[in-house]
Amino acid sequence: MLSSLNIRHMRVFVAVADQGNFTAAAGVLGLGVPAVTATIRQFEDVTGAALFDRTTRQVALTQTGERFLPIARRLLADFEEALGDLDALSKGVGGKITIAAAPSVLTRILPAVISEFVAVHPDARIRLDERNAGEVHEAVANNAADFGIAGEWQALPDIAFRPLFSDRFGVLCRADHAFAQKSVLRWSDLTGEKLVGLGPESGTGALMAQPGVTSDLSSDTMPVLSPAVRDAVAAGIPAAKTVLARAQKAMRAEEKVMRSLDPSAGSAEEGSDIALGATGPILPRPIVETSNTITLAAMVAEGVGITVLPELAARVSDMAAPEKLVFVPLTTPERHRHIGVITRKSKSLSPIARLFLDQVIALAPKQDLPASLTWHP
Repeated sequence: MLSSLNIRHMRVFVAVADQGNFTAAAGVLGLGVPAVTATIRQFEDVTGAALFDRTTRQVALTQTGERFLPIARRLLADFEEALGDLDALSKGVGGKITIAAAPSVLTRILPAVISEFVAVHPDARIRLDERNAGEVHEAVANNAADFGIAGEWQALPDIAFRPLFSDRFGVLCRADHAFAQKSVLRWSDLTGEKLVGLGPESGTGALMAQPGVTSDLSSDTMPVLSPAVRDAVAAGIPAAKTVLARAQKAMRAEEKVMRSLDPSAGSAEEGSDIALGATGPILPRPIVETSNTITLAAMVAEGVGITVLPELAARVSDMAAPEKLVFVPLTTPERHRHIGVITRKSKSLSPIARLFLDQVIALAPKQDLPASLTWHP
């Protein structure tokens, strides 16, 4: 029966494949040749597959053995890693931490935190997975990451979102573009401009495609906010209440402006590509969409078009074309992207993951990041 196979069979199989004969493999494993031979024979009998072609001097992998070898190596590596994690966790000093995060978080926030963290916890092993907002939430929900750091996306079962910071939206354009000379821009200034942008699979792309999902645009009634923020407001979380208050204030100001417009003009300027809807500006469809901010910056640098990004993401994009791109904040209305920590409600973090997350929360606001970022306690 296959259940009779265990990690010992994997070790012996890999050793024989690496050494090319039973005698050398026995020496590496510290076993007798008969024991190695018997283990391989049992392996082949149970699986019903010949793993080696034997000659008087050496053994060679069969086609089946060659296909199975990388699988056996991976199983051994996973087993060793699991043992290492178990030992480290029992001592509370190490273990593996897997973080799924948005590109701007990975490149601008986590490196400095990790540098200090591994100096104090050298036994910790950190895995960083770059994902868009939806993928970050799914990775945490599927237990593929200990926690995530990304924008709000959707309410998934068992997922908690804790606001970490928010940053403003603005235009990223070439340094020789007319917008580069401005200190701020209005959304209506984008009329007639060619836009390139992130696809809806990204948190930023989804937010721009759904102008109602914003911290600054709402009304005296419950605003159009993401499920995560609504849940946080209902739970009495201070940061979420602040988001709601700002949204209501901004919507009241916008409604005042809308009432001052000529009713016959409708909600958009005549001939304008940018409509000011009940919940904010609606951008035209980008002429190019991508899932990567570096690619987006390259498009802007080549003059394909301008783009709208949160400031932190724009600063990361600027790395692709230093000194060629300029970020200009957008106002009237001002919009923000909210980044937070995504965890599972039903699963506690490991001791080492909790230590790392605490360090992220403590150190991130002290880094050299855009001053416009608003950090939530």
